[in-house]
Amino acid sequence: MNAAALEARIEALEKQVEAQAKQLARLSDIEAIKKLQKAYGYYVEHMMYQEIIDCFSDSPEVILDWLEGKYLGKAGVRKYFERMKTAPADFYHQVMQIAGIVDIEPEGKRARGRWYAFGGMFFPREGTVRRSFVSGIYEMGYIRERGVWKILSIKWVIPYAIRIPEGWALPEDVNRPYLAGEWRGPRPDIDIDRNDGRYLTGYIFPFHYRHPVTGKATSEAEKNARLASRKE
Repeated sequence: MNAAALEARIEALEKQVEAQAKQLARLSDIEAIKKLQKAYGYYVEHMMYQEIIDCFSDSPEVILDWLEGKYLGKAGVRKYFERMKTAPADFYHQVMQIAGIVDIEPEGKRARGRWYAFGGMFFPREGTVRRSFVSGIYEMGYIRERGVWKILSIKWVIPYAIRIPEGWALPEDVNRPYLAGEWRGPRPDIDIDRNDGRYLTGYIFPFHYRHPVTGKATSEAEKNARLASRKE
């Protein structure tokens, strides 16, 4: 093998190693984000206040986009979860983080994710136990701060729920207290948008990613448009 051929081969190998190193770093980032998301779910199960707060970024861009409204910044996160410091010891709010899809943005400093959040809530109150099962979806934003991945944003929807003993609860049922202004928790920094499709049965939570095979945008916007006539 002459010098030119050897040099070309070395250059090709260097490029291959560089590409593999980038791929390995991306996979490591995805695994770190998955661990963060699943840990958050375990902390929420028992409303472990400090552990929940520590999952979030210090960025002013932090937002909880809840059904109750939007809570802004880490101060907003604290405000929302503050009331859970005094939750009964036998409170349970299991939210399993499953079917996660995580995508790292090209610069490697931010990422987005989509998760099913399925679980039950058992909340002792005034001599009774409030019980329900919820199937929700999280659309997440993440940011890397000083080498550590943290939660930047959460957008949440509840397509299906079961209340015991009442039975099935659709989005219109679940969200009625928020739309009626009956939410008794901490005041959101931005009130709910009554035109938000999350409050309607059949709404498809927009995907943060394109179709993995075709690379095309998916059709949820077209399908959601059919719900417009049902908005109040």
